Amino acid sequence: MENNPKRNMERTENPDRQGKTGTTSSKARKIEKDTGKTRDTAYVRLNKALEPYEKTLAKDPDNAGAWAGKAAVFLRHRMYKDSLNAIEKALKIEPGNPGYLYEKGFVLLQLNRDEDALQAFDRSLKIKPDSDKTWNIKTSILCKLMQHEKALNDTEKALAANPENAGVWNAKGSVLAALGRYEEAINAYDAALNLNQDLARAWEGKAFALYNLDRPVESLKAYDAALEINPDNAKTWIGKGLVHLKLGKYKRTLEACSKAILIKPDSAEAWYCKGMALSGLKKDDEALGALERALRINPEYADAQKARNSVSSRLGIGLDEEEMEEEMPKVRRSVWTIKKPTSTIIKKNLGKEREQREKGAKKSEWTRKEPKGKVIKKNEGEGKEKKK
Repeated sequence: MENNPKRNMERTENPDRQGKTGTTSSKARKIEKDTGKTRDTAYVRLNKALEPYEKTLAKDPDNAGAWAGKAAVFLRHRMYKDSLNAIEKALKIEPGNPGYLYEKGFVLLQLNRDEDALQAFDRSLKIKPDSDKTWNIKTSILCKLMQHEKALNDTEKALAANPENAGVWNAKGSVLAALGRYEEAINAYDAALNLNQDLARAWEGKAFALYNLDRPVESLKAYDAALEINPDNAKTWIGKGLVHLKLGKYKRTLEACSKAILIKPDSAEAWYCKGMALSGLKKDDEALGALERALRINPEYADAQKARNSVSSRLGIGLDEEEMEEEMPKVRRSVWTIKKPTSTIIKKNLGKEREQREKGAKKSEWTRKEPKGKVIKKNEGEGKEKKK
């Protein structure tokens, strides 16, 4: 006896039926339950983290530390607007707290309000001018806004007031490196390190400058010094990985970038570094996966695009139309977008056909008439008959 596909389909689609269908629906219910549990867990985690601060604020609404704690929790959960509201309440209670001002600036950065963030960092530096992390982030924003000269002037003014400020020397080195003045940058980093050997940022900055001056061995030493102080910095591991990549040491590159990914899984640079290492090890399938991961995080990553296309070519994988457009520097739109919509083309063709029919109709009227010569002879004949 043959199976009836319609009957089988009805069995599958009816959630109230027992037997096999019941098993399927129970799995679906289990998946829904698990999904709900995941959502609940995230919600519960947030509430658990907020709970001690809420209790404190219920007793003492003017507790600035509790408001700052709430801001930190919201920041960890990427709830930036809530975080900003909480830290502003903390600042209303303690307007001169440089730590709260720094946190406000950092949250504003996440909201892409760079100018407002700069104001918060400037206020923080007026209260605590020796904060290396505040100087570092301030000069980074100015460089991002292409205000390198302002950043350089600000650091020089600060150093004129206090030449013993290691954080400012480090910030100056960062600006000089951003301007491509690597030798001067190294001098600034060395000045910072003479004042504070444990300044990991200065070691990392110096390593980057040495890398760009094609001094990889010295660069590696500086990266290692930075990692001894702060082994949990993904950026430093990526930098070390890129130096190994430059030296053709792909296994060491892979080790360094894999550590960076463990620390910061959403780093496009770390995945690019891993992809390049795997490509160097002739593991093109894995390399392609890593490079595509980098591009999912940052679709505008030009180096990753080139590397991905190169690996794809080696694997014999053709690019689709959209990817081919990305490779063409001048033509950005798809050739298909040049064509008019189908409805427009149909209307145009129908119009042409109508015009042709009308022309044909006019021609047919004239073609039914006899030639002029015959008409004249015929008329003359009719005249002769009348005379008779």
